[in-house]
Parts: sequence; C-alpha cells; structure tokens
Amino acid sequence: MELIDKGTLKGNQTLLRQGWPTFYGAPTCLNLGELKADIAFLGVPLDSTTNDRPGSRFGPAAIRDASMRYQHQNWGGWLDQESGKQILRNITMADCGDVDIRVVDLSVNFAKITQAVSLILKKKAFPVLVGGDHAITFPTVQAFSRPLNIVYFDAHLDFTDEYKGVRYSHDNPLRRVSELPFIRSVTIIGIRGVLSLTNPYWEAKEKGAVIIPSLKLRQEGVDTVLSRINFSGDTYVSIDIDVLDPAVAPGTGYPEPGGISYYDLKQALLLIGRSARVVGFDLVEVSPLFDPTQRTTRTAARVILDFLGAVFASGSQISDKEKEVEIISVKGGSQ
Repeated sequence: MELIDKGTLKGNQTLLRQGWPTFYGAPTCLNLGELKADIAFLGVPLDSTTNDRPGSRFGPAAIRDASMRYQHQNWGGWLDQESGKQILRNITMADCGDVDIRVVDLSVNFAKITQAVSLILKKKAFPVLVGGDHAITFPTVQAFSRPLNIVYFDAHLDFTDEYKGVRYSHDNPLRRVSELPFIRSVTIIGIRGVLSLTNPYWEAKEKGAVIIPSLKLRQEGVDTVLSRINFSGDTYVSIDIDVLDPAVAPGTGYPEPGGISYYDLKQALLLIGRSARVVGFDLVEVSPLFDPTQRTTRTAARVILDFLGAVFASGSQISDKEKEVEIISVKGGSQ
C-alpha cells in the first residue's frame, strides 16, 4: 500500500476538529460578561411544565448535534442553493451553553432565563433560545422590557389563563406574555385542532390577537395572508416546532394532525425576517424521544439557520468587504 506523503497537508487545512457539538460549530462563551458575537445561542432544557409527553429538555442537545451538519466554515456564511444567496456572511456566533435548570423550582428557573437573556441583550447580541417547552418564552420576553410585537408560530393558542390553578406552564405562555405592559401586538400563526375549553380562543380575540389558522395559510398562501399584516417597532418571534405537520416533525410532545409544511414555515419566516425588525426568537418543543429518525432535530436546525439568514440579510448583493448587518423595518398597523 502506498503511504501518504507527510507533506500532503498544505496551507490552513484542518488537522483536528472540535470534539463536541455546539450550535453550527460556533465557539463557546460560558461567561456572558465576555460575550462578543452578533448571535448568541442559549439552550433552555426545561420541560417540567408540559402536561402531555415530556422530553423537550433534551431538545437543545439534540439540535446542537443536528446543527453540526451545517457547521460554519471560517465565518464565510452559507449558500442557500434555492435562492442563490449567501447568508450570514461575516456574522459571528457564540454558543452560550444552557441555562442551569433546577427542575423543582420554576420561579428560580424563570429568573435565570430572564437574567441570562438580559445579559445577552446588554452585550448587544441577538438572542436565539432553544428549548425546552414553550413556557420559556414568557421569561425570555420579560428580559426585553421595551415595546414589542409578538409573532407566535404554534399549533396551539397557549392562551389559557389558568388550569387547575396553574398559571405558568406550556398551556399559557402567550397569555402571560400578552399581559406584560410593553407588548404592543400579538399575531398567532398556525393554530389548528379542536378545543373543549373555548374561553382561551375568545379571550385572545377580545384582547386583539390576530389569529391565523394553518388551514388559512394552506388555502390562501403564505404571502397572501401575511402581506395583510404590518409591523412597527421591535418584534420577537416564537416558533413551536408543532406548527409543522407531524409528518414533517414528529418529534414533539403535543402533535396535532395537519399543520404547515417546512416550505410554508420558511416562507413565512423569510417574509417576517425581511419586513420586521426582529430582535430575538426562540424555537421550542422539540422532543428527541419521539424523533427516532432525527428528522425533527434536523428540520429545527435548518429552520433556525433559515430565519437567521433573513434577519441578518447579508445576501449575495453585499460584497465581501461589507460587514454591516441590514435589518429592515416597516411601519404599519395590524390586520
């Protein structure tokens, strides 16, 4: 057998690779006081508030692992082959690890989430939170304390005021968020299914929430429906993976028949990313226990990348020398 010449490796060819997964291969930053990155990923392995199938606490680790398939190469960004555009060129990322969750104390866990996001915002980084169940959205949004629009992708309303005395769970994060004094508008996209308790639906309507069912998106088209909605000011987006058809994303704790496709979700996120001033987002409710083929975790990793590419619009029209992130905002009312 012919031996490989010792001088085969040339230039900056990689000899060793990182031995543990981080989000998209980004470097770690476990001291938020030292954070220096455009994008900060934060895992939140909390699922103690779920009332159906637990397991989303394992979501952050599984999505990290899946995201390594898209590991960055020297900050050159990625080429979206469908659009022909380069995304996230010269955008720096850091994996800030996981919030240290103590399962039995929800108030302490919520306080930790809020404090961690506050520190990320103080460092002027863009927070991307990966859950965990949907309860994490409320303490995340609390950290902003400035006027926000909320765009909420979910198969469920999550607008229950309380159930059997419980006010903080994955049943009601949007209800708690809507009660924060700085929330300007709420848009819920992708709901479906039937309700035995109807109050949350009518109360969401009474409070001015714009509700867009999955069926409406499929019948009228994403662009047609979402073009009727204008955003003004900062916008926070929450993405529950169960907004997708369970045929696309089975790995979730509370799947609902029907739902939208990956392309529907991508199209919606691209539109929002280009037209709203998105200041942060989360992706939640991925449960690897119900995802034996890893299609849900891989889809989640791709959705995060797609959305970041729209928010940080560094497309092919921007030269290599231009490192300024363009965030486009439009003014307008609600539907």
